[in-house]
Amino acid sequence: MDFYQVAWQGLRFYAYHGYFPEERILGNWYELDVTIHLESANDIQDDLNQTLDYGQVYQICQDNMKVPVDLLETLVEKIGNSIFHRWPHIKSLQLSLRKENPPLGQSKGNACIHWNKTFE
Repeated sequence: MDFYQVAWQGLRFYAYHGYFPEERILGNWYELDVTIHLESANDIQDDLNQTLDYGQVYQICQDNMKVPVDLLETLVEKIGNSIFHRWPHIKSLQLSLRKENPPLGQSKGNACIHWNKTFE
């Protein structure tokens, strides 16, 4: 059985996630990487239904990024579950979400969450 992965790297969003009130007021830049593993169809034949529509994946990510949550962990789970709901034939997915320059009293660095899920 063959598998392939479809990935999006460096999707950037300005959003208002965070546990602290100032994060919800000021907002921040986020960068998202999405990797989806699929079982390979015998013969794709340029049929988009045999794979994933990049535009729809981006739209799912964008829609979820617009709804503020306290924790990045919550956000990646929401995005991942939304992707799986749209394409229940995927085998696994990985998400990495970085919050640029979180309010930690320093001027550099990113907070990052990596989330991996395998579907039966």
